[in-house]
Amino acid sequence: MTDLSAISAFLDPYLIWAFRAPVHPVAAFGLGLVVVALMATVLGELCMAAAYFGNKESFAKSNREMVRNNNMSLRMLVRKNKEGYKLLNKEANEYFGKNFFSRIALFASSLFPAFFVMGWIDLRYGDIEFMLPWLGKVGPGFFFVPTYIAVRIAFAKAQKYLPVFKTIRRKVRENETTDEELLSFDDLNKEVQQGQAALKNNDSRVPDAS
Repeated sequence: MTDLSAISAFLDPYLIWAFRAPVHPVAAFGLGLVVVALMATVLGELCMAAAYFGNKESFAKSNREMVRNNNMSLRMLVRKNKEGYKLLNKEANEYFGKNFFSRIALFASSLFPAFFVMGWIDLRYGDIEFMLPWLGKVGPGFFFVPTYIAVRIAFAKAQKYLPVFKTIRRKVRENETTDEELLSFDDLNKEVQQGQAALKNNDSRVPDAS
């Protein structure tokens, strides 16, 4: 028995009950797919949260430095400091890349339960074939992938209402809160215009010495 077969055999009593609802076999199979997709999603999200909070200082620093260097580089443009802009923009891009790929790795850590479920479905129902128009014969795993994607999208929308996951979202948001917002060129233009307006107001209040 291979390692994957051993894992699938271990998972069998924990997953098979979902496919034994007292309804039509096709409906029981569809219901079972939704349940195991939900189980894989919840476990994956918890694993992703554990990986995030295990490295929360790194995520907070990457986010903070990306925002800080981006904003400073834009302000260098206002001062017409080209060298300063290039240097700070390069730093901001490096932190953006680090942040981006860290989050891809984080998301990947949430997918592994789905692969184990697919392995189990193949072990349990691999001999069953479904006939579909235009596609011909497909295995049960063919139905799991779209089910998992749909459940994952629905779960993402519902997370903010679920007690544990609502707390996780709040903790992540608090960890990544920075002292300043990420500026765009439009934001910078508004900031400059506000500064110029404030200077004009101050000048208008200075009494005429003549």
